[in-house]
Amino acid sequence: MFISYLSKLQLMGDIKYFEEGGKFYKIDSDGEKYRISFSEELQMKNIKMARENKKWLKYNFYAKVMLSILILILVIMIGFTLFRLDKIDFFTGILYRNAL
Repeated sequence: MFISYLSKLQLMGDIKYFEEGGKFYKIDSDGEKYRISFSEELQMKNIKMARENKKWLKYNFYAKVMLSILILILVIMIGFTLFRLDKIDFFTGILYRNAL
């Protein structure tokens, strides 16, 4: 029981929160155990969702950066290929070969 109690313990500042039987409790700095109010429970859920959202926004940003770098590399490769193909004179060589 002591191990499961420690695994459920969450630190938020100097107040410790834990869940027992589906209900959230807090332990103040004086060691008293209190049932948290509904608004505190909503605040904890909002904080948890905000952290989750921040994590996914960070992943989304990194994915966008990698995708834009990949697209930039692809555009540079296509531009370089077209530039090199433009230097080869396929059609003018064929046209002037028959004229001479």
